[in-house]
Amino acid sequence: MQTVYWGLRSEQPHSIIKVIQTPIMKNGINIELTPSQYDYLYEVIMMAYELDVPEQKGWDMQTYDNMVDNVCNGTSTILSNNVKGIL
Repeated sequence: MQTVYWGLRSEQPHSIIKVIQTPIMKNGINIELTPSQYDYLYEVIMMAYELDVPEQKGWDMQTYDNMVDNVCNGTSTILSNNVKGIL
């Protein structure tokens, strides 16, 4: 959280006008997939989990677990015209 103080009033130097706390937004990557592509991605990620690929590659397991959670929590959307494989 980032705290923003909007100054002190000159006529009342001990009173704060407004305090706002805003979350700091993080950058990420958003991909668009058809339902079939999502199913394939899910299967590949879960198969890699079963075959211990993250450990063999030396990947951070917490990061991999978080990725699995994010893929499992995927939601439907309207696809743009840039998506390959739309039937």
